[in-house]
Amino acid sequence: MHRYHALSLHGKKTGNSVRLNKALFTLLDDLKEIQISVNKEVPTCEIIDYQPSVHLKANLRPYQLEGVKWLIQHYQQGFGACLADDMGLGKTLQTIAALLYVKENGALSTASNATTQLNIFEQTYQQDYYQSLHALIILPASLVFNWEKELKTFAPHLMRLKYIGSKRKVHEKLLHRFDVVLTTYQTALKDKDILKKYQFECIVLDESQHIKNKSSQVFKAINELKAGYKISLSGTPIENSLADIWSQMQFINPTLLGSFNFFQKHFITPIEKQRNELRTEDLRRIVQPFLLRRTKQAVAKDLPALSTQVVYIDMSEEQEKIYEREKSAVRNHLLEHYQLGDFTYRSLVLQSLTKLRLIANHPILSVPTFEGSSGKFSYILHQLDIIRKSGHKVLVFSAFTKHLALFEQELMQQGATYCKLTGQDSALQRDKAVEEFQNNSSISTFLISLKAGGTGLNLTAADYVFILDPWWNPNAEDQAIARAHRIGQTRPVFATKFIAKDTIEEKNTHASRPQTPIGR
Repeated sequence: MHRYHALSLHGKKTGNSVRLNKALFTLLDDLKEIQISVNKEVPTCEIIDYQPSVHLKANLRPYQLEGVKWLIQHYQQGFGACLADDMGLGKTLQTIAALLYVKENGALSTASNATTQLNIFEQTYQQDYYQSLHALIILPASLVFNWEKELKTFAPHLMRLKYIGSKRKVHEKLLHRFDVVLTTYQTALKDKDILKKYQFECIVLDESQHIKNKSSQVFKAINELKAGYKISLSGTPIENSLADIWSQMQFINPTLLGSFNFFQKHFITPIEKQRNELRTEDLRRIVQPFLLRRTKQAVAKDLPALSTQVVYIDMSEEQEKIYEREKSAVRNHLLEHYQLGDFTYRSLVLQSLTKLRLIANHPILSVPTFEGSSGKFSYILHQLDIIRKSGHKVLVFSAFTKHLALFEQELMQQGATYCKLTGQDSALQRDKAVEEFQNNSSISTFLISLKAGGTGLNLTAADYVFILDPWWNPNAEDQAIARAHRIGQTRPVFATKFIAKDTIEEKNTHASRPQTPIGR
C-alpha cells in the first residue's frame, strides 16, 4: 500500500488511467511494472554536457560546473530550481553562468510573449529587444550593488539595469531592452502591476527566504510575475518549518506540492507532529530533484585553503541620509578650521573620519537617538543566522567594541550562544573564551575586537571569518584572518570583508589594496 500511496495521493484519475504531473517523475522510480504513456521524454537526473561560455570571465570550480549543468538541465526540461549551497560557494557565479547559457542557447520567448507595445521612439531598438535575455533578479536592497559588480566582473557584455529608487519609473517601458534587470523585493511589491506586463525569460530570487511567509504581500506579488524559468537562491531553504519549503517550491514549480492545505494535511502534520518517516521519504523524493545543496565539507577538495571576498552593502535610506548630512557638516567644519600641520586639527580630522565610519556601520553608534536600520548590520545578522543553522563557526572582528556590543545584544535577544573577547578581558578570561569556542559545538559565534584578537590566538574551530569594518592597516585584517587559517586547520576558510557602499569605508578599501570580488 505504501508503494502506491504517493501515486494515489498526487495522481488524477481519468477513466482507466492516472495522470501525474511531470515534475513528480521520481515517484515512478520504484514502479517499473506500471505502463507509462508520456507526450515528452520522462525527465531524468542525469547531468547534461556543458561547456562554459567564452563570455564568462571566470574559471568554474568542479562543483560549480556541476551546479551550472544542474541549473541548465532544469531550464531545458521546463522546471524551476532552488540552488541552496553553503555560503561562499558561489551561488551568484553559477547563476550568471546559467543565464549566459540561456541567452546564447535558449529559445528566448521575450519577443513573442511580451505584452508591452513599442512606441515610435523605441522601434530603433527592436533588434536589441529580440536578442535581450530579459531576466529579472529580485534581491534584498543591500545586495543590489554586489550583484551589479559581479555581473560586470563575470559577464560584462550583459546589458543590466538597476530598477530601484524614486527615478525608476522612467525605465518601466524599457525593461525589455536589458539582459538583466535588478530590483528589490519591496520594489517588486510596489511595481507588481508594471512587472506583470512582461513575460520574463527568467526570474531569480536571491535570499529567497524573503518569500517563506505564504501570507505575505511579497510572496503573493512575486508569484504573480510570469517567467519561463525560475531560480531561487538560499543558504537556508528551510528556516523554521516545512512551510518554508512549500513557499520555495510554489515559486519555482507551482502545484508541485499541491495547495498549502493539501501540503499541511499530508506532509506538515504527519512529519512535524507525528514523525511519520514514510511521509518524510515521500517529500524528500518529490523535492530532491529541484533542490541542490552542497556543504563546504562535501566540496572541500575543490576549494582553496583560504578564500577572501569583499561584499559591498548599500546603506538603508535613513542611514544614507544621516551619513550624507554628517559628511557635509564634517567637510564644512574642517574647511573652516583648516590648519595644516596643527596637531589639534589632525586630531579633529581623525575624530571626524571615525564618526563617519561608525555611521557606515550603524548610525546608532554615533547618534544614540537614531531609530532606523543599518544595511550592513541587517545583512550581517542574516549571514550569522545562516552560519549558525548550517552548523559552522565564525570569527567576527571589528575595530569598534561598541559595534560588537550591538551584535552581542542581538544574539542575546535571539537566545544564541556566543563568546566575546575585547581588550578589557584578562588573560584568564581570554583563555577561557578560546577554549569554550574551540570545544563547545553549540557556540557558533566569537565576537573579537581587532586589536585584542589580531594575534596570538588559535581558533581553528572556525571556518568563516567576518571583518565587519576595514582597518587603516590591512595587515591587521590579515592577522585576524590568520586566527582561523593556520596550522591545525583541516577545512577551507572563507573570509569576508563587509564594506558600506559609497562611504569612507569603500575609499579606504580601495586605497589600501586592490580587491577582486568572487562569486558568493
